[in-house]
Amino acid sequence: GTAQLFKHPRYRHGAATSPDARIYAYAAAQVKRAFCFQATNELGGENYVFWGGREGFQSLLDTDLERELNHLGQFLKSAAEYKKKIEFDGVLLIEPKPQEPTKHQ
Repeated sequence: GTAQLFKHPRYRHGAATSPDARIYAYAAAQVKRAFCFQATNELGGENYVFWGGREGFQSLLDTDLERELNHLGQFLKSAAEYKKKIEFDGVLLIEPKPQEPTKHQ
């Protein structure tokens, strides 16, 4: 399974790395919701893929890199904890997409 955390304009500054706590929380809830993480588990999915389609930045002037890394780390840690809570046996995967669509990821 995976969650689409890039198409909607709310994610224009990232989802897991968003500087806006409301967007970060919305993204986390979207991953957790039944149609994503839970559905993957219920349907017997073998893995869950995180693709940071809008994570990253165009310029160092546009971001607080330390905050972005902390947000991303906490996001992935929370997902791993939730995986255990719902007893999902699948593998959590991170699909890197260098410079797609942002210059730095």
